[in-house]
Amino acid sequence: MTDQYYQQQGNSAYPQHYQGGPHYPQPPQSKALGIASMVIGIVAIVLGFIPLIGLLSFILGPAAIVLGILALANKTGQAQAITGIVTGALGLITVSIGTWLFGAAMSSFEEETTGSVTQTVEPEGPEESEESEVNTEEPADVEDEQAAGDESEPTETDEVGTRANPLAIGETVSNRDWEVTVNSVTRDAGDQIAGENQFNDPAPEGTTYALINVSISYSGDASQTPLFGTGIAYVSGTGETIDEFDQYVVVPDPLDSMRELYNGGTEQGNVAIAIPNDDEDGAVRIRLGFVSTEDYFFKTE
Repeated sequence: MTDQYYQQQGNSAYPQHYQGGPHYPQPPQSKALGIASMVIGIVAIVLGFIPLIGLLSFILGPAAIVLGILALANKTGQAQAITGIVTGALGLITVSIGTWLFGAAMSSFEEETTGSVTQTVEPEGPEESEESEVNTEEPADVEDEQAAGDESEPTETDEVGTRANPLAIGETVSNRDWEVTVNSVTRDAGDQIAGENQFNDPAPEGTTYALINVSISYSGDASQTPLFGTGIAYVSGTGETIDEFDQYVVVPDPLDSMRELYNGGTEQGNVAIAIPNDDEDGAVRIRLGFVSTEDYFFKTE
């Protein structure tokens, strides 16, 4: 009876089995490319608003766009990929506009900045004026001697602070934001530098280390570091410029050019420069400004 029943019902009474092998669920596809594109794009936008550091967005923006396109091609994390492409493009636009605005603002600011030299000039007295009107003619031999001396000695017509007429040690130069005073210049400071650190390299052949002590004061509105507003170098008598970064040595009481200063802040310290031996006509150059610069020269003795 039972067999007849199942025969009548056919195969419908038996459990239906899946024909073929076992079925396993496919693992979800990774969204790593899409997520990476989105994160890098967001970072590109944020950094685009920060001066100088925002220049990294010129790299991060295209990276986010490329990763987003790869994610779309692989059909993984499409929503994140689209977000990454959009934010990467926005990051590029942001840093481009920010860089242009920063450059324009700096150019405008530097054009309005006028350099000034702290120096007192006394007017001529009446006696000096009368003397200048007398003896207008001088013997020819005296004029020849003066003409020969003009080639090496500064004249009254030379602007103060130039290579031909450098400022004395202790003078101060300034612009709208910065004020720099050269306090002292030690021309032969090799022993001091050698004693400061045993790993300091000796000065290159034909040169000796000079220590230049300066005071830098900031009077701008926002905070700034001396590195982005001032510069210290040595210009030899034959016209070669030697920068403070050409030779790196540990110096006593070093100047911290990366120290952040606010209005009224001052940084003082030494800078070491390898200057040529027996270069009596060289001068210390102080450069003010970042985009548009002004140079002032100081005596070394």
